[in-house]
Amino acid sequence: MHNDCHVHSKGDEKASDILRSMDEGGVERMVLFAPYGDTPERMREATDYVARIRSEAPERILGFCWIEPRHEGAVEELERAIVEKELVGCKMIPDHWYPYEEFIFPVYEKAQELRIPIIFHSGILWGFGDSSRFCRPCFYEVMLHFPKVKFALAHISWPWTDECLATAGHFRSAVGGDVSRMQMYIDITPGAPGFYRQEALDKALKYLGPDRLIWGSDSRATTVGEYGRELYERERMILKELLGRSEEDMRKIFSDNLMDFLKPLD
Repeated sequence: MHNDCHVHSKGDEKASDILRSMDEGGVERMVLFAPYGDTPERMREATDYVARIRSEAPERILGFCWIEPRHEGAVEELERAIVEKELVGCKMIPDHWYPYEEFIFPVYEKAQELRIPIIFHSGILWGFGDSSRFCRPCFYEVMLHFPKVKFALAHISWPWTDECLATAGHFRSAVGGDVSRMQMYIDITPGAPGFYRQEALDKALKYLGPDRLIWGSDSRATTVGEYGRELYERERMILKELLGRSEEDMRKIFSDNLMDFLKPLD
């Protein structure tokens, strides 16, 4: 059994179908993102939807709201999602806004107050028009101003994987080199196509070590049993056979680190 930190929903799935797919794929727990809401009303509806799914299996389905900071009431919706709807984290994609823009700071402040993690998209972005230019990993250095917010940059920021690792190095330096106190994680969800993948993972492990890497499939909620399983087995092969990583390292990456990511920083 393994965990999956990066699963999308469309808004019409049933919990029973999701759980069946999880069982087929050997997924113990997964982070399930709410669908993207392109209006404030749809953002609220998406929160309500993923909260309903989560409520049917709260130990296995870890619901994340999706906050669009340009929407009116984004801060209030984040608080509602966590406090009232009992979601456990937040997903954000920079769609024609930069992560360091000050209008977003109240959202980060609320996340810090609530002590919940954020998973950001980082790297090339195919689904939101010409938004890739807003998703460079170094733009997330702004999170140094919110030191109690754990956050993860998804996809190892491909194609800017070196910049992603350099950014992680900055956050490691900010806590005196103590990786256990770092607020930044790297969501190693692909990202990089196969012929880049081994190199990207090798660099991440050599530079940062295994303790801040969390694995995800980027599956749909009902395909983790098929696509997610195939990807998981391929990733294990890369880590074990090609990179020579230990079972302990793989347990961290595929399971333990996600649960640590969900815990508040001391």
